[in-house]
Amino acid sequence: MFKFQNCHQRLYQFLSRWIPIRIWICVMMFTACWTSYSCRLQMPILVVPMIVEPPVNHTIGGVCMFDESSRRRRDIVSFLDPGSYVEEYILDRVQEERDHRLQRREATSESRSPDARLELFSGLPFDWSPTVRGQLLASYAYGNVPGNFIGGWLALRYGPRHAVLWTSLLAALISLVSPLIAQWHWGLLMISRIIIGITGGVIFPACHTMVAKWAPPHERARFIWSLLGGTFGTILTYPMIAGIAENINWECGWYIPSLLMLVWVCVWAMFAYDSPAEHPGITAEEKNYILTAQAGIVRAEKPTWKQTPLRQILTSVPFISLVICHFGNLFLLFFYQNSLMLYLTKALGFKLTKGGAVAGAPWGARMLFGFFFSWAGDTIKRKQIISITLLRKLATIFSHFIPGIFLVLVGYVGCDFVLANVFLFFALGFNGAALISNLSNNQDLAPNFAGFLYGIMNAVGTTSGMIIPPTVEEIAGKYGNPIDRWQILFWIGAAVCIGSMFVFLFGGSGNIQSWNELRSINRPKDDVEARQTNSEPTETIAQT
Repeated sequence: MFKFQNCHQRLYQFLSRWIPIRIWICVMMFTACWTSYSCRLQMPILVVPMIVEPPVNHTIGGVCMFDESSRRRRDIVSFLDPGSYVEEYILDRVQEERDHRLQRREATSESRSPDARLELFSGLPFDWSPTVRGQLLASYAYGNVPGNFIGGWLALRYGPRHAVLWTSLLAALISLVSPLIAQWHWGLLMISRIIIGITGGVIFPACHTMVAKWAPPHERARFIWSLLGGTFGTILTYPMIAGIAENINWECGWYIPSLLMLVWVCVWAMFAYDSPAEHPGITAEEKNYILTAQAGIVRAEKPTWKQTPLRQILTSVPFISLVICHFGNLFLLFFYQNSLMLYLTKALGFKLTKGGAVAGAPWGARMLFGFFFSWAGDTIKRKQIISITLLRKLATIFSHFIPGIFLVLVGYVGCDFVLANVFLFFALGFNGAALISNLSNNQDLAPNFAGFLYGIMNAVGTTSGMIIPPTVEEIAGKYGNPIDRWQILFWIGAAVCIGSMFVFLFGGSGNIQSWNELRSINRPKDDVEARQTNSEPTETIAQT
């Protein structure tokens, strides 16, 4: 045991010699978000080869119809396809493979019998209804909303390191046995996805708690940039899992990523720690640098539930404004991810081709723009060019107002694919400024409770993922997805995004709130002792 600890210590010393430990913590948070999204995206990809259904013709749109020359034109401009199309591209590829399998099965009547015994690598699909498929896809969101509340509490009670460690371990194990669970009953698979949704909700509040503990104030935005690991995971996870499903079988699409996640859990346990004071390998110089920069802002001890000023948090105007602003931001992202793919495929008759492999460009743009905005925000804070409050409010112009305008413009470009894709590209790219607006503001208001605050605001924000799909179907879907109906949806998305910005402009703040200070649990006893101490000089004078 002693030899292991000695090797562990030397490894930390080697790593800190070249790169500061706080940068390694950023890397760990980045990979935590990445692996969380891997679990999140397994079902949306693998549900295609898992379930038997008639092939869907993606080329027939609600309004725009194209001939072969038009399709060739779309192949040429496919490199401009936005990141939300990555899912459709991968599903197309998996659809092609599945169609070949279905053709082979028609001759052999190959299908999974409900009474079949458990098998590990049969690769046979299930004969489940579209309703079941919809519930399986929605089940992650059912767990993710309360998971954010639970994540804020777990990070507060047990610390972010343990919160991420044990929930990620649980998610990896459940994903590993998901093919077997599915063979028992689809209802059990749905329950397992709800649990994985809960574990996914823990990640971001826990990581925000780590940001508060590890980031010097003028580096905070760049730390928060590391939480875009989920965006990076979106770009890489789709082709990885779909490639496994196409070239091996859909069951390995569950097994292999889950095993890789178990390996990552071991790495997290070795390198991630709640704060600089607890890390065994950090140098004294770096520890003093972080703690000195945070002096008077972040307490070293973990706050308890009794010390959490819940009433003050829920009645704070700056925090309520932040929650509304965050809801508008997530409404834009969920609208982008869940609905614009339908617009391009159903309303415009667009079909992604094999040339769309680089369709994740706008998500990469969000990361690139986000890095620039985070660097600019940290620079402005360090040089004290403007106040933090003004910085956060100005940033919402880029993160909310400009994307909202681009969203409206998309509805009026008709069948011009190039222009539509350019507008979508910049809509998501400029949203990278959210890193220095709503995604950083919880750190400003109360760094001691940053993770708990993010758990509340993200739980409220993710409810937009439940609102958008039925709204889209009600306004456009049941009418055949005509473009004029989609224009209404674009206006709604822009109105929510821009409207939430105005709420934040009037009610938001970048100042530390008074309730950030930890309350004493034994306040009455402390007050008595304080009064006794203050009365001693008076008594002495009287005796004199």
